[in-house]
Amino acid sequence: MTRRAAVALSLAALGGSVLRRDVSGDAPVQSAGANAPALKDWPTLDALAQAMVDGKLTPGLSLSVMHKGVMLYSKGFGASDIDSGLAVTPQTSLRIASITKQFTAAAILLLAEQGHLSVHDPLSKFLPDFPRGAEVSLRQLLSHTSGMGDYINRQDHTILTEAQTRDYTTADVLKLIRAGKPLYRFAPGLGWAYSNSGFTLLSTIVEHLSGQSFADFCRQHLFLPAGMNNTTIDQSCEVTNAATRGYTPTPGGFLPNLPVSPSFLSGAGAIRSTTEDLCRWHSALLNDRVLKPYSFEAMLTPALLKNGEPAWERQGSEPLKYGFGVGLGVTEDSRRYCTHGGRINGFTGHLRSFIDEQVTVAILYNCDGGGAAHFGAAQKALRLEASRLGLEEAIKT
Repeated sequence: MTRRAAVALSLAALGGSVLRRDVSGDAPVQSAGANAPALKDWPTLDALAQAMVDGKLTPGLSLSVMHKGVMLYSKGFGASDIDSGLAVTPQTSLRIASITKQFTAAAILLLAEQGHLSVHDPLSKFLPDFPRGAEVSLRQLLSHTSGMGDYINRQDHTILTEAQTRDYTTADVLKLIRAGKPLYRFAPGLGWAYSNSGFTLLSTIVEHLSGQSFADFCRQHLFLPAGMNNTTIDQSCEVTNAATRGYTPTPGGFLPNLPVSPSFLSGAGAIRSTTEDLCRWHSALLNDRVLKPYSFEAMLTPALLKNGEPAWERQGSEPLKYGFGVGLGVTEDSRRYCTHGGRINGFTGHLRSFIDEQVTVAILYNCDGGGAAHFGAAQKALRLEASRLGLEEAIKT
């Protein structure tokens, strides 16, 4: 049986279709260390990044670009801690917020490979008393098509402030999710709606089936195989708040802004990582070092609603469909990419890979952009220039 045929048959069991990618074998992952090839000198990218710091849009940022496992560019700009003046580097660990969701999706797919579950399983198989759990499949939770609401975005200010300085048990978070009014925005499979609730439920399933904490499962089965030595899920908000500093820009300057506890977010947004590690993560996915090929293909397969229509994350400018934990798009020049952003109080991030070219761009900011009118436009300009330079380098080689 050919590799392609094997992928097609295995993917059929997951209920997806094959989205082919061009992979040139297991590319070795190289860092920006002493024995690695010299990093590229990209003055236009330096200028855009430094302009964000100089323009008081963010205290600091980290940016890395990788091609087929080789780091092309990796730099830090500005300060990771305003009070101490400590510089941001590509090894600076920052909260990645909702970029976490693709790790949660990979954890579920890994358990499917091991025969512990199917993405077609209903939620009620794992949480028997969850309201309407028999109507919701894991694949709908993975693709934001469950119709479930969002326990994070609907919380009042008091609860979110409290979550910055206290930790939660799984039972605590499940209670918050179940208390949603309405718990469902629409019937499962009828539309697309972003749901942190769904991904936190998925991480609860990972814990239930593996017998490990979500943090331990990710470290053993995802982070270590991908070579992500500076990535973690903190066990408490005390550890997180000691390890990182996040800020909100205001007219009077940057204000410290503690992120909510990782135990409050779990599989929806608990990870702390670096831009170099995020590049390593996508390289590992693209070269089958974490998941089997058919599982990654399932991750990259656009979700469909019950009426057979695509589940659009957004349409119009830069339209995105959604797979399992990742947005899926095509550039104007027909380059396929997978992507996800993340934002939490104090932090913003972006991770994108051009699938066929194996070019990855990772950017992390110790700022959430609130109160800065030009933050979004500056982010986009930085991401576009990093993508352009990475793709140009890929064409050369």
